[in-house]
Amino acid sequence: MNIPTTILGKTPILLGAAKTAAFAIALLAIGCGPSVSHQRALMMMARVPIEQASPLALLPEQVDTLSYRLAPGDLLDVKFTHHPEENERTPVRPDGLISLQIAGDINAAGLTVAELERLIVEKSSLSLRNPVVSVIIAQLAEHKVYVGGDVNRPGFVNYRDGLTPLQAVIERGGFTDTAMMEEVLYVTRMGGEIQTQRLDLEAVVQGDSPGEVYMAPDDIVFVPKTFIGKANIWVDQWIRGLLPTVPRPGFDLNALAF
Repeated sequence: MNIPTTILGKTPILLGAAKTAAFAIALLAIGCGPSVSHQRALMMMARVPIEQASPLALLPEQVDTLSYRLAPGDLLDVKFTHHPEENERTPVRPDGLISLQIAGDINAAGLTVAELERLIVEKSSLSLRNPVVSVIIAQLAEHKVYVGGDVNRPGFVNYRDGLTPLQAVIERGGFTDTAMMEEVLYVTRMGGEIQTQRLDLEAVVQGDSPGEVYMAPDDIVFVPKTFIGKANIWVDQWIRGLLPTVPRPGFDLNALAF
């Protein structure tokens, strides 16, 4: 029986490639629709305005100094209660360090105010007797976090106190339909170390997450693709380049064989 399929001005490809393409498209067809939980998450994303007004720059008194982690660009007043001649105002440099005459270079980025105070006490104790140190945030730099991967508009989000990874994703337009919400990569700096962890944001959306994660300045959220999303890329790179046309639903790939 003749199959009424004609592709004008194109040469038929080999049967092996056609079968490979059929297999790839079959993979895409299996479970290609988002799960119920994924649909619920996407509906939640749709309720949030895509464009949100950028928050005004935070004032030092507006941050929770117990949880806020210092970042490059912050300006600090370091005060020695019993040795006021050692008081200094110093910025957190781009490399995350601060420089104090009495204590030298100290890695401040990623530390809380209390953690930095303890570190300064430890280092200055080599020269001072029983130093008492207080660190005051004099000025906050304009900080951002980065959201990348399978979100609608990858890019920067202005940091604010209490910002969560899910909120950052929402501000970049939400997840795409191929996003792997349960395997989101979160990168942050703690002191001098870069730490990574995987977050299940699908569980956060459903209210099943045991605890919330709060971001720090310059943190990164990366949303990977699902298997289906990766298969789409594979088809784009290897199959659609071989086929004379993009298959349509109901199209018989066997018709391309000799």
